[in-house]
Amino acid sequence: MYVSLFGYPVNLKFIGGYNMNKQEFEQLALRNNETISPAIYDSIERFYMSNNDYHAYHGGIEEDKQSFVKRVFNGKVNTPKTITKKLIAESIKSNRWCLQGHNKQRLDEMDRQITEHYTYIYEYNM
Repeated sequence: MYVSLFGYPVNLKFIGGYNMNKQEFEQLALRNNETISPAIYDSIERFYMSNNDYHAYHGGIEEDKQSFVKRVFNGKVNTPKTITKKLIAESIKSNRWCLQGHNKQRLDEMDRQITEHYTYIYEYNM
């Protein structure tokens, strides 16, 4: 949602109107009062707050937090492990969408690096 600030349109998502904190995300996406690590949440927040072409194309720039959680994480059905798997999948989809037409071997290598990165964060609860 945009509002006028000093005569300029400003997306409320970027000034706190739609910010989602870690506890809100956990309540919306995790079952049984489970929690995720701060580093995993920071990555999720970056996706939610992003204003890039991939996010715009897939309906995310005007998206509220409930819609984002439902679209990317399928609502309150997750464990920390499934959140991490879905974060990996969304990261890979975003990367491949942005780099369409690039070398397949390089994209495969990037997929592996993304997977290793988030798996490491999950396993060591960073």
